[in-house]
Amino acid sequence: MTILMAIGGAINPKKPTVLEEFARRAGGDSARVVILPQASAMEDTGKYYVDTFHRLGVADAFALEFRQRGEAGMPGQVDALRQATGIFIAGGNQMRLSVLYGGTRLEAELLSAYRRGCLVGGTSAGAAILSKTMICNGKGGPIPREGSVQFCPGLGFTDKFTFDQHFRQRDRLGRLVYAVATHPGILGVGIDEDTAAIVEDEQLITVCGSGAVTLIDGRDISATDVSEIGNKGPVAVSNLKIHILTHDCVYDGTTRETRIPQKTLLVE
Repeated sequence: MTILMAIGGAINPKKPTVLEEFARRAGGDSARVVILPQASAMEDTGKYYVDTFHRLGVADAFALEFRQRGEAGMPGQVDALRQATGIFIAGGNQMRLSVLYGGTRLEAELLSAYRRGCLVGGTSAGAAILSKTMICNGKGGPIPREGSVQFCPGLGFTDKFTFDQHFRQRDRLGRLVYAVATHPGILGVGIDEDTAAIVEDEQLITVCGSGAVTLIDGRDISATDVSEIGNKGPVAVSNLKIHILTHDCVYDGTTRETRIPQKTLLVE
């Protein structure tokens, strides 16, 4: 089984439910978690996540600390990735990741680890970089507009989804709709802060955390003028399907159906 865990950023440090789930799926107290902090401009990001995973019961957590492209894929890094049961990519600027990793041995080892069943996850920029085509820049707003999204190559763990983070908090519905309208075969996954979309075998998506995951399915789009609009004008799209899912909800990409757990309202 392959598992991607895309986290929308701003993880609650007092109740890190999404990191607890990452640690559990990586193997719990027997997990070997490798942290990639390069997207962050802060020098202590790697140590922060090492300490956090230790507090969550992971005995073996290790950060690969380097900032130069020529250092990517050194023998010690390769050994660590080959032994990892979980790989966690920190947030920051996703283009730092593509510039440092793209075309290197490190990138090849990351993809190899994922294919052998190592859990791969990331928060914020670390979520965006997971897809083959990532959103690397753009503008917020509820309406899709020409030029509202800039695309860049990601690491390519999946070509079926594109991930957008800080979704509700930064009002990114319009830009994700625009992204899907440009290629209706890709499922848009908008992830709120402190929330994760857990993708199993590129089919099942399970939601974990305090917010929501917004799925934008464009496969039934009947009409759009996205290819004809210029000058940052609004884009028309018809027949989109949108799901808004919360903790423990599941989306099945094969049937395109959702499972929402039954809840009972407690009334005193």
